[in-house]
Amino acid sequence: MRSTCTQAAPLTPARTMETQRGLSKLQLLLALVLMAIIAALTLPYLSKVYKHVHNPEITAAELQVDAIKMGLQQYKHDNQHYPSNEQGLLALIIKPSREPVAEHWRTGGYVERLPRDPWGNPYQYRLSEDGQAIDVFSFGVKGPDGGDESDSIVRGTKN
Repeated sequence: MRSTCTQAAPLTPARTMETQRGLSKLQLLLALVLMAIIAALTLPYLSKVYKHVHNPEITAAELQVDAIKMGLQQYKHDNQHYPSNEQGLLALIIKPSREPVAEHWRTGGYVERLPRDPWGNPYQYRLSEDGQAIDVFSFGVKGPDGGDESDSIVRGTKN
């Protein structure tokens, strides 16, 4: 019987413990940083989606705000300016009698009616000082008592 003697393959130079440990720490650190960046970017979106899925009132309010904003855009198109803060959203359904006069106000108005938000409060309207930007919003679930800086304010889907 012949005995076969096998020789082990030559060993590759082994890395030192320090090199392996440093490289693994660097890879781990890079992976953690990457995961943190991804989480930071997606968390606000996922939070908003979660709120919408579980709160149909917010979705309804956003759609109503968007409809009001569309009426305001049509008002501006016809009259070359938005309603003043004093005229407010009422200018979308009743021709304003206060200045600035809406010379080309559309018969029938710009919205069918002014809805209340899902929490029973009127929608808010603000015109910027230069008259070029509008802000339409609902105070949300906290209502007017929550204030202008409340986290429950709903401003629509097309901000």
